[in-house]
Amino acid sequence: MPKVLLLIIAFIFLLLLPFLPSILEIIFKRDKDPIPIDQHRTKEPDYFGKSFIKLLTKAFEDLNIQNISKLQLAYIQLKLKREEWVGVLNSEDLLETNVHTSIIFTQDAVFNHSHTFRRELVVFGNAVFLSECVLRSLYVKGDCFVEAPLSVVRWVHVEGNLIIKSKADLGVSVYALEVKIRDRTTFKRAYAKKIDTSDKPLLDKNPTQEGRTININGSFSVKGSITIGDKEGPVVIDGDLFSDGDVQIEGNVWIKGNVFSQSSITLKNGVVIGIEGKVKSAVARGKIFIKGPVRIYGYLHSEKLVEVIP
Repeated sequence: MPKVLLLIIAFIFLLLLPFLPSILEIIFKRDKDPIPIDQHRTKEPDYFGKSFIKLLTKAFEDLNIQNISKLQLAYIQLKLKREEWVGVLNSEDLLETNVHTSIIFTQDAVFNHSHTFRRELVVFGNAVFLSECVLRSLYVKGDCFVEAPLSVVRWVHVEGNLIIKSKADLGVSVYALEVKIRDRTTFKRAYAKKIDTSDKPLLDKNPTQEGRTININGSFSVKGSITIGDKEGPVVIDGDLFSDGDVQIEGNVWIKGNVFSQSSITLKNGVVIGIEGKVKSAVARGKIFIKGPVRIYGYLHSEKLVEVIP
């Protein structure tokens, strides 16, 4: 009989064992306080480029090199995240086709030949890509002109303007003062004061267009999908748009606030998001697809992919 009782107790104990942490939590309430979250913290859109340059500058300072741009041709061993060789160059002629070290150009750089950069590429001047290149990451102090196919694995940081005139896959993160996209381009997120796909004047610069203007004041939320666009005249929304479905916006539509979707966002043929001088966002859990003349002031962010076809 005692053996049977012990077996029953053991069986009950094993049955309750998976629930033991929950039972203890109910009794002792160890995690009753919420997880602390800083509601005022904002994302740094230039985090990757800024962090890398800070690391690079510190490594040169450790060698008593204060001005990187004045360096002559050299290969230097630096302590970045680990000890590694970095090439300091002033001409593309010194590059091999496959480059296995981080490369720094101390002045303007024009890439007339195809290269694969397996580490970071830094240009302390303007950068011009005239032949197809593959890069891990790119930092440009001046302006960057993409005039041949470009593929980036991780991030692009341009202190000046980024002008894209050829097909480009820009990786995970893009930062620039302004981004002009004139050929098919993909990435996951991008920030600039202005991102546009055309020089054509859109609704924010040419508000007096034909047709009756529909004005909507204030933000609104939509359950399910929504399509915005009126062939009879322009639409101006002075607020934010939230949707848990697909968002499709086409034509002369100006949304002065943010656009958020739990699914996908499609922007076509004349759409403007945001106001010049202010940072607004178009954020989607799914894909963001942009076609035709479109302008965004601020962020584009997709958890899957942003595809732009001007």
